[in-house]
Amino acid sequence: MEMFYTRFLNSYMNWNLKKRDFARARSLFKRKDIGMKRYFMAFIGVVFIGFSVAVLNLSGLGVDPFSCMNMSVSAHLPFSFGVWQIFVNAVILMLLVIHVIREKKKIGAVFGFGTLWNMTGVGLLVDFFTTKYHIFFQNPQNLGIRILFLVIAILGICLGCSIYMTPELGSAPYDALGIQIHETSKVPFKLCRITTDLICVIISLIFGGNIGIGTVITALGTGPFVQFFNEHVSKPWLYHKRRGRYAVRGTTEPIQ
Repeated sequence: MEMFYTRFLNSYMNWNLKKRDFARARSLFKRKDIGMKRYFMAFIGVVFIGFSVAVLNLSGLGVDPFSCMNMSVSAHLPFSFGVWQIFVNAVILMLLVIHVIREKKKIGAVFGFGTLWNMTGVGLLVDFFTTKYHIFFQNPQNLGIRILFLVIAILGICLGCSIYMTPELGSAPYDALGIQIHETSKVPFKLCRITTDLICVIISLIFGGNIGIGTVITALGTGPFVQFFNEHVSKPWLYHKRRGRYAVRGTTEPIQ
């Protein structure tokens, strides 16, 4: 009886190990598939953000604090908004890298594909979409159309941020700035972000920036919308997860 029990236990353990190995191999295969999708999602997310910031600026009702600062400053320089924003992002990224090296952290904490694409892509995409719009149309004057532009832009920015951040391929230098200040000073992250946004708004006011209700909404009111898109769009898209009567395809394990 003891011998039977020992054989049964060994067989069960071997079967269980094989089952786990198979599950692990299947998970790795699917992670490779997810890996390519992560880069695609980061790319598409930034395109959404660039398009939406352009629409928000066309509404004339204010843009997000960081874009507002760069737009107002670049208006007084012989550079386009996109080129100036790349320069500002590069300076912030350089300071972050120096800080990370001094703190003996991994460079990956502040840099990735998403970081590079966001810091170079958003501003240039705003320039591109704005130029294309002005070829055919003038800035909207009707308040109803401007409000419609505002709503479309806010939802587009939230959707873009969700799609771009979910793959976890690095955040924009300006976003990483608040995180690093929080981790170093132990000041709550929300307070750190409000402080950096406030500095951007003050600089925008000095240079005559486009500050309005859109600035306030993007600074304080986008969180719930981003979370909604995370749960209903970005995560199901990344992990092949379907709701309702359809079975779940793929793994829902977070990417390490």
